[in-house]
Amino acid sequence: MTDAVRDSYDARAKEYANLFLDHLDRVAHDREWLGAFARLVSAGAGVVADVGCGPGNVVNYLAELGVEAIGYDISPAMIDEARRAFPGSKFHVGDLTSLDIADCSLAGMVARYSLIHVAPAQLTDVFGEFFRVLEPRAPVLVSFFAANSSVTHGLPFDHAVVTAHALFPEKVVAEMQAVGFDGFEVSTRKPLDGERPLDHGTILARRGSR
Repeated sequence: MTDAVRDSYDARAKEYANLFLDHLDRVAHDREWLGAFARLVSAGAGVVADVGCGPGNVVNYLAELGVEAIGYDISPAMIDEARRAFPGSKFHVGDLTSLDIADCSLAGMVARYSLIHVAPAQLTDVFGEFFRVLEPRAPVLVSFFAANSSVTHGLPFDHAVVTAHALFPEKVVAEMQAVGFDGFEVSTRKPLDGERPLDHGTILARRGSR
């Protein structure tokens, strides 16, 4: 799946950037959750990573909130778009399932709609990787298309770029708890006009101290 995700987003990087660079201007709900995340990042604590950063708009928004953020994306073409749009920010090619980041080195992490391309059976391993690179008590914010029950958790849906899975928020919380995250806040919202007919889930949590 890693190669398919990279190649598919490479092929549509410019189109995707044009569609989503102004996403946060249009969705107040997402801005509010990023603001809540930013308030949990300790002042002067260090760098936050946006994994699956796409065209870089979230990295830029976090910088506007006073958070030092770096973007990672598996698609080199998408990273090129991010660097073009936000030349003052830092972006790197990277795979969220295997991050080239030192243990306990990040002050926070954001993963917006990147988990949907991970096979559901791999989610625990991915959250273990998130746990590894975060400092104790650092916040993590994840957003995804939400399934409406545990029965439909992980079922693929028609995604314009590459295979994607809707995730049931309670199952995602359980996967995160299993590797040591706690302090959960969970929200879902209905799709806005023009969005695909799926709910949106957001989870804000903290890395445990162990």
